[in-house]
Amino acid sequence: MIKKALSAIGIVPAKKLNPEQELLLIQAVLAVMAILPFAAWRFMQGQWLVGMVDLAIVVGMILLGAYGYLKGSPRLVTILLTLIYTAGMLTVVAMRGSEALFWAYPTAVACYFMVRTFEAASVSCFALVVVATLVADSVSPVVLSSFIVTYILVCLFAYLFSTKMREDRYRLEQKATIDPLTGANNRRALDDEIERIVSSVSRNHHSAALLLFDIDHFKQINDQFGHAVGDTFLKEFVRFLRPTIRKNERLFRYGGEEFVVLVEGGLEEAGYLAEQVRSLLEDSQLIPGHTVTVSIGVAELGMLESSREWMKRADDALYRAKRSGRNRVCLAEASKSWESQVLDAVE
Repeated sequence: MIKKALSAIGIVPAKKLNPEQELLLIQAVLAVMAILPFAAWRFMQGQWLVGMVDLAIVVGMILLGAYGYLKGSPRLVTILLTLIYTAGMLTVVAMRGSEALFWAYPTAVACYFMVRTFEAASVSCFALVVVATLVADSVSPVVLSSFIVTYILVCLFAYLFSTKMREDRYRLEQKATIDPLTGANNRRALDDEIERIVSSVSRNHHSAALLLFDIDHFKQINDQFGHAVGDTFLKEFVRFLRPTIRKNERLFRYGGEEFVVLVEGGLEEAGYLAEQVRSLLEDSQLIPGHTVTVSIGVAELGMLESSREWMKRADDALYRAKRSGRNRVCLAEASKSWESQVLDAVE
């Protein structure tokens, strides 16, 4: 809801953000909206030094929020943001004393939603010790004790809520991206990962390939043994595939009896993996007494190629494998370069 409201007034872009980017951007925007009026008020009151501190915090949050949004890697940014507003809070308390004490609470809460639990606990404990030391001579023991107890309670509740939020988000992500039958990543996760790889390859110029698997005569398995056995076979097929691929290679269920593996490497390396899987499956009997084979299409991502074009070439290669008698691997033809596409269009 907050993101939609901010997007509506042009503060948060409408483009898709990952959860870390979204949380980072929202917290940075809300912090700026909360601190900026106080900075302006302090300047109007002639409190130039404290106003400059507030303004420095605001500028730092804007720059770091923009960097985290543009680069898509908020981990370092969240740590720096946490350190900036914690240092800013301590500076203001040191300058203004007990009247700035209440800023310790939102700072502590933000810590637990911005960085990892151990880091948040370390920062909040350090902040508590420093703040208590700074105001010890200017407040009564009762007030100081009340602050310490309430600060610890706020940190405890922030820890509980942030932990619950992370657990809920993880469960939702699992439901949204994992195929419930096989445990492989689902079509939605595949679409996101393919787009990420296409973007990464265009920037970094490394190689990536796609293996598209289709279980041969899967309908006959369902007809002969029943759908329960068919479902069991799909689960066993995923278990069979996992040890054959590396940790940095991801497995997806594309739909029905089709699966996809994304490989970091060129066409030759991906073709070798595909042939290895095909050969191992042919020699295995995932259904006792019944040999099942697989047809595989392999395509390497070309420069300036879209995700749809990449997937289409892998699908065409798979079609050739099935048309050629199944139980085989077919490599896709190399994608046309940008110059070739221009020449074809001219001709």
